[in-house]
Amino acid sequence: MRKLSQVDRHRVQAVIDRNRELLLSIPNALGAEPGFPIVQGKLLREPAIILYVASKLPRARLLPEDFAPGEVEGVRLDVMQADPWKQIELNPGLRALQEEIETAAAATIPYEGLPDDPIDASFEISKPILCAVGPDQGWIVLRDFLVGTRNTLNVAMYDFSADYISNTLIEVVRANDVKVELTLDDGIKDTERDIQERLEQKLGDLYDAEVIRCAKSRRFPSAYHPKVAVQDHKRFWLSSGNWSPNSQPDIDPIGHPAGGWFSKGNREWHVVVEDVALARLFERYIAHDKRESESDAALAGEERPAFPDLFVPLGDLLGDAALAAADPVAPEKILSGQSARVRPLLSPDNYARRISEWIRGAQKSLDLQYSYINYSERAEDEDFKALLDDIGKLSWKDDFTLRIIVGSGADDAIRLLAQNGFNEAVFKVQSKIHNKGIVRDGTEVLVSSQNWSGDGFLRNRDAGLIIEDREVAQYFAGVFDEDWKTRARPPFETAGLAAVIAPDNAPPPAGMVRMSWSDFFGD
Repeated sequence: MRKLSQVDRHRVQAVIDRNRELLLSIPNALGAEPGFPIVQGKLLREPAIILYVASKLPRARLLPEDFAPGEVEGVRLDVMQADPWKQIELNPGLRALQEEIETAAAATIPYEGLPDDPIDASFEISKPILCAVGPDQGWIVLRDFLVGTRNTLNVAMYDFSADYISNTLIEVVRANDVKVELTLDDGIKDTERDIQERLEQKLGDLYDAEVIRCAKSRRFPSAYHPKVAVQDHKRFWLSSGNWSPNSQPDIDPIGHPAGGWFSKGNREWHVVVEDVALARLFERYIAHDKRESESDAALAGEERPAFPDLFVPLGDLLGDAALAAADPVAPEKILSGQSARVRPLLSPDNYARRISEWIRGAQKSLDLQYSYINYSERAEDEDFKALLDDIGKLSWKDDFTLRIIVGSGADDAIRLLAQNGFNEAVFKVQSKIHNKGIVRDGTEVLVSSQNWSGDGFLRNRDAGLIIEDREVAQYFAGVFDEDWKTRARPPFETAGLAAVIAPDNAPPPAGMVRMSWSDFFGD
């Protein structure tokens, strides 16, 4: 059984409906739905009742009368820890937030790109492309890029919360009277607000920041999420990672070796590209976002919903101890031949169309590494669902190699993908993944900021590049391969503490810490 059929869904749902009172009487129960169960660390391809709980307790902490039955009306019952997204969906106290999420796609201010969609162009890059990965050398590459600025810096960023990056920016501006323009997501934390106030105070007229409002009544309903910086109209840095301590940790494990360095930051992919035409194109879109935001400033509109804090297991933050022994990967300037074809991607402009065509054109293999891949059956997400359905078919082909690494805590997301047609054997999970990258056929690579959810794939503002160069692709393929072999593990193997929504003002349980939603998911 490759998919959970509609017949089986309806049959199991009828059993759930008849026994709802019983199911919700089980300790910490939030809700139930049909699905494939996970039993003793293995996914079973049979129809079952998936009972989601707010906190899954070990049997030793339950009284016998609180044990969940093994089956209901002959249908297997699987008790599963609800991940934070599922907790929002099923928790009655968070119903308003769930409604905001569900209606975010219906933006009342339609997004309009630039005339003639110049983002659809392709570019021949003749100069070597600097490739790097985090946490290995992400900050070192970004720092050197910033220090090389002489005249202008145009930045589009989701999260700017690393004070050492702002300090470097201040020094660069002072040294050369650099003019900095920044567009920034409006989900600003206190740390980011302090940094922005300090930059404005220290740099005055040389610093101009615009906060891009995001809500269901705005152009970008969920997030302003790119990670791009254009230097002197001719060179740009593009990444999966924010200007945050998690994405650009202040470490140099090559220049200053230290134990445990891998646990200090996220897995990220970065490139620095020198090309006047492509750099100016990204500048045009950043300026376009700024103008549109300024014109919308006086419009009425609701605020984006605030997500709750989480209690997060320390293990999710520290990563596996074995990672400390890994050798850091050095940056490389790479170009295989005389030039490389590069195709820029922007959401919501051309990403969904271009990336779907590119993935469907794969002949031999796809390696994907994402924070998360959230299957969606919402009508407005049909293009995203259709691509996932096609990738699911590839997962069963004997003559095609598909490998997918997602962040830890993704067991339920993988289970949902499996019951919608994926072979679960193609998945592994890895702690501290914030990447959004793909290697196709070992010869082309995607470096991007687009998460794989409905909003991330279709509606947020995000940026990426498809680079058609074998050596560039092999640089990132080598990093992926090492992650797959030594850092990632099969899903469903562990059942320890899981991230849960944190009650207001409550202290964290033993072995957990309080963390904001955005810090945990990284975005």
